[in-house]
Amino acid sequence: MSHRTIALMAVLPMLLAASPPAEAQVEGMGALKGRVYFDLQKGLSDSNEDVLTYRFRRLYFGYDMQISEEVKGRFLVDAGQDPGGGHSVFLKHAYAEWQAANGLTLRVGQQGTIMYSEIEGIWGYRSIAKTFQDNFGIRSSSDLGILGAFSVSDLVGVKAMMSNGNGFKRKDDNAYGKAYEFKGLITPFEGLLVSAFFGINGFDSDGDPDTDDMENAVTMDLSVGYQGEGYTAGGSLTTQSNHGFSSGSDGLGFCAFGKYSITDSPFGLLARYDSWDPDTGVDDNTETLMILGLDYSAAEGLHIIPNIQHVKQGGRDAVNTFLLTFHWEW
Repeated sequence: MSHRTIALMAVLPMLLAASPPAEAQVEGMGALKGRVYFDLQKGLSDSNEDVLTYRFRRLYFGYDMQISEEVKGRFLVDAGQDPGGGHSVFLKHAYAEWQAANGLTLRVGQQGTIMYSEIEGIWGYRSIAKTFQDNFGIRSSSDLGILGAFSVSDLVGVKAMMSNGNGFKRKDDNAYGKAYEFKGLITPFEGLLVSAFFGINGFDSDGDPDTDDMENAVTMDLSVGYQGEGYTAGGSLTTQSNHGFSSGSDGLGFCAFGKYSITDSPFGLLARYDSWDPDTGVDDNTETLMILGLDYSAAEGLHIIPNIQHVKQGGRDAVNTFLLTFHWEW
């Protein structure tokens, strides 16, 4: 991370605290927030047995503001480790949210995408691994656009989002068509959530904006999550044509996870299994991820989570890794 970036991150909180919107400053409505994911990794397989390293998986730092009774906003930066070992800082969220009418919310700016936001909240362990759809590159977690959410009733809700479609890390807008996404949410009874998603994301198949060869990646997802007394279970079934903005690569996969809180203790158990085939027309290229972990709630705002992750890509040998993950937030 450059000295300029470090200086910016150090000065940013003071600027935000000193110069919020007038209403927020008068009424004192605003909060600095942060989350950090740090872990120790130890390889357990022949291919990674020499790996013993410490790293920041992710650092989030932002400011939530209540501008008025109907309007609020968020600014959030995201720092992650590059493959080369350095760190890059990205703008993750910068949006205004307007409660336009009873049950209707509009959000404008860079924000979380709608495909898997609810099931990610039910999984609850982004500190361990990204949500299935994000982990395999099915959809970026954030994008620049406009979102509308409407509660039809206590049982039914709908969301729609129009965005650039290129996520929050890609910079070449000309190589992508826009994304149009729709989602229905049903809560048949307390604790159960069912979501159905449909999205179209355009892209330039040859990367030349001067030629007329735009195609669409079409994504469909069905996710179910249940949060009961001391336990949680959920999963997703996802398909995507032209996966990775690659013509003819049709992906198919699923995810299943579960969590259990041990009664009258600070400990919980977690498990997850992912299977993703990035191109169903090619044999032996399915990617799988298995996670087993123990969550220790050490203190308010601090979780210590030892876990083992098993990763297999196609015909390659599986890679097993032990991680001791620390997740703290404020």
